[in-house]
Amino acid sequence: MSKSGLNNFLLEIINREEIKTVLAITQKDLSSFAEICEDSLQSLSILNLEDLDNNEVEPNDLCIVFDDMPISKTQVGLIKNTLAQKILVIQKNSNIDKKFLELGFTHSAEIIAAKIYSYNLKTYNNKRGWNNSEGWANPENFEKYRW
Repeated sequence: MSKSGLNNFLLEIINREEIKTVLAITQKDLSSFAEICEDSLQSLSILNLEDLDNNEVEPNDLCIVFDDMPISKTQVGLIKNTLAQKILVIQKNSNIDKKFLELGFTHSAEIIAAKIYSYNLKTYNNKRGWNNSEGWANPENFEKYRW
């Protein structure tokens, strides 16, 4: 796929998830992406990894880490904890990167010979029916039996 294929893929995610603010971590020229998204987004912020630790960076709906930025586990954790609940990481290498899988990312798609890993806090850990306060320690048996 061409570069516009990646732009269309990202635009589809922005529209489907109703995203209004995007933080892009890259040194690439994103002018074509910005033009495509100008009707959908309220803001598009672009910064380098060096600026990631800066306390002035505001949380966004989506963070996209492009393939020109080698990112560490610590930096991914910082993004997850403080900057965005939805994250896309685009990686050029053909091997599955274990650090993303270890941090709860899923392999979403392959575009332009790159792999895209995604993380969404809302769908990461789905609620289970048995994991609630009503089902713990058999409360209906309190004061009936001696355990």
